[in-house]
Parts: sequence; structure tokens; C-alpha cells
Amino acid sequence: MSLMDKQLAPAELVGALDALDVLFLAGGVGNPQVTPVELLQGLACAPEARLRSAIVPLILRHPEFADDARIAAQALSALPLVTCECFYTAALLLQREYRDRLARVLGAQPRLPDWFSAALGIVLSADVSVSLRTLGARHAALTGLTINWVGTYRHAAERLIRHREVLQQWNYPRVQLAT
Repeated sequence: MSLMDKQLAPAELVGALDALDVLFLAGGVGNPQVTPVELLQGLACAPEARLRSAIVPLILRHPEFADDARIAAQALSALPLVTCECFYTAALLLQREYRDRLARVLGAQPRLPDWFSAALGIVLSADVSVSLRTLGARHAALTGLTINWVGTYRHAAERLIRHREVLQQWNYPRVQLAT
């Protein structure tokens, strides 16, 4: 079933993130049939900003979903498309910025490909901070929302990384609960 057939509820989106070990938000319910494409589309279309920003930690935790992000974007239009493209691109840049910390908490990860900068009309430079500011300005221009996009991107990444660092510090294994 495609997301276009059924809109996922916020609790289902959070539950799908939880099932993928992206413990970014609280209040999820299980939904084992959500594919990565459906999850990315659902997050991009979500009415709540906290859900839309969860694209960043999802992609950082699962860079193997890079192709799914491109497929998800092909089925989106208007603001959900901008959301998917901008938050994915933010994850790409933050993966570079936090490379060492991510490697310590997640292990070696494949580098994310740049799928969307050309479509967004931006050029990514070697300086991640400059590229994030450029992306944030473009995000603001495309959405009409003049918020601190760079801070939003960084907050999403930092929550994931700090959570994983605390788990490591406590030597806390991920436990599968019996159902």
C-alpha cells in the first residue's frame, strides 16, 4: 500500500521510527508494514514540524535509505517535496560535519549521495557550515518560513547522536522485547 493510498497517523510514524532504532520522538504505536519510502513520504507530509524534522535522524541512522529518499521524493510535490529534499540534504551535510561522532556511535556508514542540491538550486561547498546556511536560506525561501533552519537541522542530528552516546556510556545494549 502506498502512502498516497493511506495517510499515516503521527503515532504510526513515530512507531515506525522506533522500530528502526530512531528513538527521536515519543508516543509511537507499532506499524510493521511501513516501508522506508512510505515512512519518508509520511514524514515529509506530516502536519507536525517535529515529525518532518525526523527525516534528519532517520537518514543519519539509516544511510542505506538514500535511494528510498529519492524514490519518495518522486511521488511528492509542493511543500512535502521541499521538506524531503531539504531535510535529506541537511542529513547529508550533517553526516559530513559529525562524521567522527557518528562513526563512534553507529559504526562505519556509507556516505550519503547528493540527490537534491541541484533541484533545490544550491551548490554545496566543502565548508559544511556555509552549505548549511545556504540550505537554510533556500528552505526559508521555498517555504516562506523564516525560522532558524540550521538550528533545526542540527538539533535533530544532535538528539540522535547524544542519545546514542549516552547508551554507549551506560554500555546499554539494545534489547528486543518479547511480544
